[in-house]
Amino acid sequence: MKSIRYQKGLNAVFLIVLLSMTFLVGKTIFDGKCFYLRAAGTAPSAAQNNQKTLQDIDNIYQLIKDNFFKEPNKDEVFENAIKGMVSGLDPYSVYMDADEYNTFVSDTKGEYGGIGVEISVEDGIITVIAPFEDTPAFRAGILPGDKILEINGESTDGLTTADCSKRVRGKPGTTVTLKILHKEAEATVDITLVREIINMKSVKDVKLVDRKAHIGYLRVTAFQEDTADLFDEAIKKLQDKQMKSLIIDLRFNGGGLMDASLKMANRFIPSGILISLKGKTMNEEIKADSGDKAITATPIVILVNGSSASASEIFSGALHDHHRATLIGSHTYGKGSVQSIFTIRDAKKNVTGAVKLTTARYYTPAGKCLERDKGVKDFGIEPDILVEMSPQEEAKLLKTRLNPASKAADDPDEDTAGFTDAQLERAIKFLQEGK
Repeated sequence: MKSIRYQKGLNAVFLIVLLSMTFLVGKTIFDGKCFYLRAAGTAPSAAQNNQKTLQDIDNIYQLIKDNFFKEPNKDEVFENAIKGMVSGLDPYSVYMDADEYNTFVSDTKGEYGGIGVEISVEDGIITVIAPFEDTPAFRAGILPGDKILEINGESTDGLTTADCSKRVRGKPGTTVTLKILHKEAEATVDITLVREIINMKSVKDVKLVDRKAHIGYLRVTAFQEDTADLFDEAIKKLQDKQMKSLIIDLRFNGGGLMDASLKMANRFIPSGILISLKGKTMNEEIKADSGDKAITATPIVILVNGSSASASEIFSGALHDHHRATLIGSHTYGKGSVQSIFTIRDAKKNVTGAVKLTTARYYTPAGKCLERDKGVKDFGIEPDILVEMSPQEEAKLLKTRLNPASKAADDPDEDTAGFTDAQLERAIKFLQEGK
C-alpha cells in the first residue's frame, strides 16, 4: 500500500492529503472492533475536479504568508486545515497528531493521565457525557450535561473532543482549571483539578442485592479491552452465590469498545444478529455464536439513563431486541455512529497522525438506528419501564459511588442521607415479582 508523506511543497502536501488519502496501514477501530481494510487511491478524474479547490487553498496560504503580521508556521497551518476538513463532518470525526493518537490508544486500555471524564460536542459546546468513577472529575462533582467553557482561562469554543482532551491532559500532580456551567445552572464555576493517572476498573460492585431472592448486581462503568473478561469473572462469582436473576447497571457508562460490548452480549444470546453496520464502504451483520453456552435462563434487567451511550446502547439494544433483558431507567444518550481509526505513517512506518472518521451507522437487531441527528426525535433507546431521575437525584446517585476513603465522601456537602435509588429499587421489585 502507499503511504502518506508530508512534503515541504504546498501543492505536494495538499495533493497528497486531499487527493491521495491512502494509508500504509488500514487498521480501524469500530468502537474497538479491529480489522483491516484496503484503502483505494482517488481516481484521476476526481483529482482533476479538485484542481480549483487546490488552487484556492494555495491562494489562501499565499495570502496568509504575505499579509499575516508574522511569519506563519507552515506545518501548523496545514495541520489546522486538515483538522478543519475532518472536524467539520460531524461531532465525532477528528484528526489526531501522534501524541493525540497515543492518548486515544491509552484511553481504550483504561489507563492514562488526566481528570477522568467522557465528553462530546453538543451544539458546538464541549459537554460532559459522564465522569469516570474514582477520578478527579468525579470527586469534584462534575456531572453529566455540564458544559466545559474554558480550560485554564482559554475558551473551548470551536474545539474538538481531541483538542479538549489534549489541553486537559498533563503530568500527574499538576493542575488544570475548568470553567464549568452545571446543567440547569445560570452561573459558571471554576473548578481546579489535580491530574492523576487514571486506572479504570470497568466492572464494579459485584454482589447480591437481595439474598433471599438471589438477585445479582454489577456495574459496568466503561467498555475496555479487559471488560468482557472481568464481566465473566463477575458472573462466575454471582453464580457461585446461587444467583437466580441479574441487574446490569450501565448508568453513566459513556461507552468504549464495541467489541467488548458484543462479547458480553454474546454471553446471553445464542444466535441471531447482535448489530448491523451500514456505511459507504461496509455493510456487515455481526451475529451471536455462543449457542448452547449462552446464559438463557437467567432473567436480566439493564439499568440505563441519559449518560448510557455508544457501546452501552449496543449491549442494551441487542439484549432488548432479543427479549433477553428488560430495560429500566431513563432514555439513553443516542450515539449510533461508528468511528474507524486510520493511522498515517511516514516512510519508516512511524505513526505521524491518525484520522478518526465516522464510517458507518449501527442498527440494533430490530433495525433501529440510535443516532441523535439534528432534528431527529426518535434517537436512543426508550426503556421498557420508565423511571426518571432529576439532575439533583442523579448527582446524589453519583455521590453514593464515591470511594469512602476520598475527602469528598467525608464532606458534609456531599451528604446523601435519605437518598433512594428509585431505578435500582424498581429493578429489584421487578425481579422479585417477575413483572
